[in-house]
Amino acid sequence: MSATDKTNLEGTSLGKYQVLARIGAGNMATVYMAHDPYIDRPVALKVARPECVGDDEHGELYRQLFFNEAQTAGLLKHPNITAIYDAGVDRGYYFIVMEYVHGGDTLERHTAADTLLPVETVTTILYQCAMALDYAHKRGVVHRDIKPRNILLTADGEAKIGDFGVATTPDLAQAAAPGHAGSPLYMSPEQIRRETVTAQSDLFSLGVVAYELLTGRHPFHGENLEAIEYRIGIGTPPRLCDLNADIPDIYQRIIDKALAKSVTRRYRCGLDMAGDISLVYEFLELPAFRLSQQEKFSQVEKLAFFRVFQDNELWELINAAEWLHLEAGTEIVREGERDSAFFVLVSGDAQVRKLECAVNTLHPGDCFGEMGMLRDSPRAASVHALGDVTVMKLRAPTVEAMSINAQLRFQRQFLAALMDRLDRANERIALAGRAG
Repeated sequence: MSATDKTNLEGTSLGKYQVLARIGAGNMATVYMAHDPYIDRPVALKVARPECVGDDEHGELYRQLFFNEAQTAGLLKHPNITAIYDAGVDRGYYFIVMEYVHGGDTLERHTAADTLLPVETVTTILYQCAMALDYAHKRGVVHRDIKPRNILLTADGEAKIGDFGVATTPDLAQAAAPGHAGSPLYMSPEQIRRETVTAQSDLFSLGVVAYELLTGRHPFHGENLEAIEYRIGIGTPPRLCDLNADIPDIYQRIIDKALAKSVTRRYRCGLDMAGDISLVYEFLELPAFRLSQQEKFSQVEKLAFFRVFQDNELWELINAAEWLHLEAGTEIVREGERDSAFFVLVSGDAQVRKLECAVNTLHPGDCFGEMGMLRDSPRAASVHALGDVTVMKLRAPTVEAMSINAQLRFQRQFLAALMDRLDRANERIALAGRAG
């Protein structure tokens, strides 16, 4: 039985609050849904784990961190910051009373390739977070632990920043605050070096969150924590468009500035970052044709080219590819043009033509454009849509930005498709020779 099971408070009360159900647990605290009988509203009750606050060696630090959240967040009244109502101690239990977010979930759920939110939804969330941080920073509060798990998303799609346990305030100097605070995966370079943490550090962390929400990958992905910290210090993450073709180019400039190694090159304040994020809406294309992520997965998983991929690898390809829905008669590839794209036909049929003569018909799962990825040479034939078609379009830099396993499987299928194409070409040559 876990420590949280031993201290389950469901059906009891703390102070005036009636504890109804446990809704979450972390390393330092358990969160319950509770009822405030005086105001007649649901609240979230965050209760410190007794073994943490009662620890002989670190108990004082845990208690400081715990109530630091109540004191810090209590200074802030913003629609995108979780509200703090009360705090107290009852029967040895330390608790904080917070706003209850009905149907809320954290952004951590949406940082994997198969659970990404639409780009326009991510844009709204990031704008709200940047504005909330700007509000907090102008009041002297630096969060120091911005990460997906500390950002709630309401049922209405509204972001709420929470967990100010390691934040600094004007009344809590950094010298008095916990030194190496925050989560290493989301720390800024100066945090890793244990230098002074400023508002720009929070904006760097928000940049990391933004990258994950847009691509499903950590920008400084590494095999272990040491590798990740090294890349945070000196590394350059893969370009966004190589991981998710739906991302407007303007986002690359926003991410580059948010993740700048030098504080002086980063956004000066959250308002500046929010201003740039608001420009993204002008670049978002909202076509009438839009497949959901699950619809894309359902269409490609049954195609022969993708059957060897693990689900997580297939999600990488789905997000990285540019998805095109084209009408009958559209010229997908033009003979003689130079283009490095590789295509997979997802639905519909297409015809390969050379010198305006039909030489082959393509069906769902067939590939074309292989030579374009291998060398910079003119297209040897054109490809036309016979009816309405859906195709996935991939480029070499996109594939190179994927995980190693996904790259290896892609290269294997790519070579198999290329060999199959050459075999069919040889068969046609042999048949033509016999006919002659």
